Amino acid sequence: MKRQVLLSLTLSMLASTAFALPAADQATPQVKSSHSVYSQTVADGANGNERLKEKGLITQDGYDKTPQGQTLASDGSDRTPQGQTLASDGSDRTPQGQTLASDGSDRTPQGQTLASDGSDRTPQGQTLASDGSDRTPQGQTLASDGSDHTPQGQTLAEGGGDRVIERNASLS
Repeated sequence: MKRQVLLSLTLSMLASTAFALPAADQATPQVKSSHSVYSQTVADGANGNERLKEKGLITQDGYDKTPQGQTLASDGSDRTPQGQTLASDGSDRTPQGQTLASDGSDRTPQGQTLASDGSDRTPQGQTLASDGSDRTPQGQTLASDGSDHTPQGQTLAEGGGDRVIERNASLS
């Protein structure tokens, strides 16, 4: 037990002296008056500007760097505040970053592709035939005359009366 205590005491003394400052660098205690005197001088406008230039915080004209550190072109339009690149006319990208064709009709705001007349796809993305009768809005297929399937998906005979007679017979 004594051995552990002596070893820990010795190690703590070595650790405290290993990181201590040399005697020449240690501060000496001084008596200070009740008020503080600042020895740092405040630079005037011109001198302060020169000191900022020396530190690389601003350039000669002060406009090349923003406070956030984003670089700007001479006209300030190469980058937006969000950092998105813009073309000279500002129409290559939308704020959401979707690419647009020259007339703006290649993609809808939802990103769905459209044909030249806009009828290849519906807003829900269902395909349509040239006359619009291949699929219903629910996606059920229809025959050319529209009588093969009902909206509930039940098949009908040509006259439609075969199943009604069968159902009535089973109920009675």
